[in-house]
Amino acid sequence: MLPSRHGSSHRRQSQFLPSDRRVLFLTSILGFVAGYAGSQMAHTLPFVRLTFELTEGQMSAIFAVVRAASLLGVLFAMTADRRGRRKPLLAAFALMALGSLITAFLPSIPAFIIGQSLVRISIVAIAPLAIVLISEQLSAGVRALGIGIFGLAGSLGVGLGLLLLPVAEVNETSWRVLFALATLGLLAFPLLSRFLPESRAFSPAPSIPFRKALGMGLAKHFWPLAGIAFFVAAFSSPAFDFVLERLINGLSWETGAARFLLIVFSGLGVTGLLIGGKLADRIGRRPTTIAALAIGLTGGVGFYFLDSGWFLAGSIFLSTLGATMLTPSFGAQRSELFPTRVRATASAWITNIAIVGSISGFAIGAVLIDRIGLATTVTALGAGLIVSIYLVTRLPETRGMDLVRRRVAPTGASPQTPPVG
Repeated sequence: MLPSRHGSSHRRQSQFLPSDRRVLFLTSILGFVAGYAGSQMAHTLPFVRLTFELTEGQMSAIFAVVRAASLLGVLFAMTADRRGRRKPLLAAFALMALGSLITAFLPSIPAFIIGQSLVRISIVAIAPLAIVLISEQLSAGVRALGIGIFGLAGSLGVGLGLLLLPVAEVNETSWRVLFALATLGLLAFPLLSRFLPESRAFSPAPSIPFRKALGMGLAKHFWPLAGIAFFVAAFSSPAFDFVLERLINGLSWETGAARFLLIVFSGLGVTGLLIGGKLADRIGRRPTTIAALAIGLTGGVGFYFLDSGWFLAGSIFLSTLGATMLTPSFGAQRSELFPTRVRATASAWITNIAIVGSISGFAIGAVLIDRIGLATTVTALGAGLIVSIYLVTRLPETRGMDLVRRRVAPTGASPQTPPVG
């Protein structure tokens, strides 16, 4: 069934209910552990590359292979639309620990690729499913802010990885310890298993093939969202994953100085999760998304062309601010434009198209970085964000949409109230 923008007014309140806080706390645990585990491949890139004696281009190819494997994460979402959100989330959480364990204790390039592929599959499952669960559980007036808080928990996990990065400098293979620590997230599994609720919007119903759902009128929302996700990922994945590589091996920064720069200025930029959530709930998803894309593009390109420490710091701040502002506004709109019976699947396919964007970005990097340089390659990929800004203008505004209360007939709905499945 499809959400209506005209649900009862008390669901649009601007304060968190007790049930909202519970869901946010539990999904934030998921986000924190996923943020730490999912960021280790990028954080340890300079050390892994030297251990395995790989070039930047070869490392970019490995990133592309891992992203390709993560396309399998859509299977968790398909299960979520048939059997509920809770069990696939917990299964993905356990898979993430297994992948980290393989990376830590099996010392070979194939094992590294397999382990990190499992981690990426789980991350691809956890992120959209958690956002769907938050969107369906939280009051409409705080939905985007709630997604921002979930994103903030993930960012704190990423930050913890940066704080622990000196461990990777102890010896040639000590970076494996950082992957082993990700398995400690399993200590939270009993808490999540007992208290994580099933979505109040989900109810068992006959499944709808996603291709059929697109034919019922959802394609006009799906393809612009997918295009935005593709171009953002094609730019941001290489731009983010080569940050430490540029600072440490490109500009000859000490690891401690590079880590400090990232912790401080990306930490300041993470406020975009709360800023973007507040703005998306107050002024709308579209204007917030457009602003986020413009800010992120400016900072991301600037980082690869500027050498001065202060300019690099400003670029890191702007790129992080833009990326984090995008998370709640785009995440909320992505959930709000699809009906309950295909919401998780639609979100996962958009995520998969983002993965294809990441693969494309890394594949382009594998071909171009060793030939024309990292900075020029990242700038060329940044052109896609300009296309993304145009695509945002093609989408309807969804602020205040009720995802649970009202159900409408599956035909004849307006673009802002697509038919419910």
